[in-house]
Amino acid sequence: MNFNLEDSTTNKLPYLLEEILKNILSDTRSANAIQKEILLILIIILMIENGFLPINEESQIIEPLESIDMEQMAKWKTHSGIYEVKFIMAGFQSGHVKLIMSPLGSTVLINVLLHEINSETYSVCLPVSRYVVSPQASTIPMIFRDLKHLSISFKNKITTPIKSSILTYHGYPSASLIGLPEELFFKIVIELTIFDIINISKTCSRLNYLICNERLWHDLYKRDFNSNISAAENWRSKYKEAFTAREDEKLRQTRRGTGTMHDYMDYSDYVSYIDNPMWHII
Repeated sequence: MNFNLEDSTTNKLPYLLEEILKNILSDTRSANAIQKEILLILIIILMIENGFLPINEESQIIEPLESIDMEQMAKWKTHSGIYEVKFIMAGFQSGHVKLIMSPLGSTVLINVLLHEINSETYSVCLPVSRYVVSPQASTIPMIFRDLKHLSISFKNKITTPIKSSILTYHGYPSASLIGLPEELFFKIVIELTIFDIINISKTCSRLNYLICNERLWHDLYKRDFNSNISAAENWRSKYKEAFTAREDEKLRQTRRGTGTMHDYMDYSDYVSYIDNPMWHII
């Protein structure tokens, strides 16, 4: 490929994608009937771009240009209409990656599993027609829209955490937060604002699990409230209680006009905390 999928336009696509689709669309069936198969091809291309190679049942690498056609698509499709494709990460023979695409009406659910490495499941739900908008378009590039969004979303939610898990499992350092040792992760998190911490916890189940650590919330409580309290039943709840009380006091001071200029300037940053839906994570 001379460029990646996220750089596609309505005039150009990566060479590999366009060549595979020529084979797929040469099938006698209506292009509309294989809309989800076209999306699966996009997902496979994204996996390949990020260093994952499709393999067959004998764990042999599948050459995309030569082997991905309607016959191969049929092999990936189960009796229940679910597609299952296996990959390996380039340079690693162990740690097979299993991608499962389940049609759900106008959307598909993508689940990716690493059974040999951990019990995590990495998931994303994709609206088919957002990306495969016109299967019968006059040119192949015009079939698609918003491929940059698809590429970035899939990378952030699927390929980056998977790659990090595989690298960590094999003892290689990873630039992803997911791949960091827990102690180092906590040292980074303790330097962040509470809102940044909440946002990180929303990115994936793994980081959410790490951020639920009671020791972390104990350290955050001491950091933000200068307290020497040594025991609490639930440090997250204790932090939320103290945070709410502090912001309520700021609100009262602002209404009375007794707050400092600094309070007035900062208040706009915190005014949404009261009904902020992010608090359910804490």
